[in-house]
Amino acid sequence: MNALTGITAEHLGTHTYRIVDVAVVGGGPAGALTAAAAAPAARTVLLERAPNRPPRCAGLIGPHGRAALDVPDDLVLAEIRRVRVRGPTGILWELTSKDAKAFVVDRARLDRLLVQRAREAGAQIHLGVAATGWKPGKLLTTRGEIVAPVVVGADGPRSGVARWAGLPQVPRLLVGLQVTLAAHGPRDSVDVFLGGVLPQGWFGWSVPAEHGRIHVGLASPDGRAATGVLEQLLALHFRGARVLDRAAGLIPVGTPPLTAREGVLLVGDAAGQVKPLSGGGLYYGALCARLAGLHAAEGPQHLGEYEIRWRKELAEQMAVGAAARRLLEDLTEDDMQQFMRTLQGSRVAAFLAQYGDIDRPASLLRAMLRRPALWAEGASLLGAVGGWRRLEELAIGLRSPPAKA
Repeated sequence: MNALTGITAEHLGTHTYRIVDVAVVGGGPAGALTAAAAAPAARTVLLERAPNRPPRCAGLIGPHGRAALDVPDDLVLAEIRRVRVRGPTGILWELTSKDAKAFVVDRARLDRLLVQRAREAGAQIHLGVAATGWKPGKLLTTRGEIVAPVVVGADGPRSGVARWAGLPQVPRLLVGLQVTLAAHGPRDSVDVFLGGVLPQGWFGWSVPAEHGRIHVGLASPDGRAATGVLEQLLALHFRGARVLDRAAGLIPVGTPPLTAREGVLLVGDAAGQVKPLSGGGLYYGALCARLAGLHAAEGPQHLGEYEIRWRKELAEQMAVGAAARRLLEDLTEDDMQQFMRTLQGSRVAAFLAQYGDIDRPASLLRAMLRRPALWAEGASLLGAVGGWRRLEELAIGLRSPPAKA
């Protein structure tokens, strides 16, 4: 499926196209939202070099993410009310809610919609045009130069814009592999796979897609071993299911120390603006893209304000998410089994079923801390996975500037 099929493109000439105020490199959600935010106040151009590349994403977002992206009902493929954590011995833990806790969206159609919204906001859209370099005040492309005092790099975790401008890259990358299977499964459930064929620190997922299809994937720190492990996961849980499509991509973990300098800023995966635990980038990218567009439109002298605002917006959520990721990576299989056994049937589990929030982990943790009745069980859970050291890491995250999201 072509991500941006149906979007009409204006074409750059063979030499300098025009003078603009903002040039956005990358037509994914972060780039499209940045262009849409900048275009009402500034002459904005959006470049996408590979408009026919399918999205490499399961399309799972939380309620806050859906609101931030303004996803219409007809793009929602499934409403998720249950998550099952599966280990080598079967289902370790299951959480069920009467309310939808997440949504699976049609990423290809969502990408087209966001680019169309950028066009409607006044951005010029150029498909099949690649950026090839940057120098102050100019973006070099395969169709000549664009004169632009502000360039936005929304071009992924190995950002060319970051490299050309001398900005640091994201500090760590995971490899994400995903297949689309011809298979039927519950339409309201997501499975998370831990342990077994998955080495320590890895995790896998199963997410409903279009009817009769399931996305199955994994995130791995070892790209060389990832394909073989995914095949083992499929053989164990989805034996005989036909593979319709395969996708691979890089997932940034952590943020670079600097995401803006005079004339250039980074947004989305290029800035590491993803959930540290799951690697999901749609929600955080949407929040930061609007800030990026607004400050880019104000001119190069305001880009430092973008750096301050987006970090304040997400500091607490990302710090708690990073602590949770360290916990996941440190858990042995025995630790995980003990943790899940302790969680099963507890009041903490019931609280998570009611108030679970995949978008804002720090907010969930704060809500738990306001309920003394949960403290004893919470301490027991932490005791199963490292005790007070884990509590201290989470507390450090909560000392970060409060998030407004």
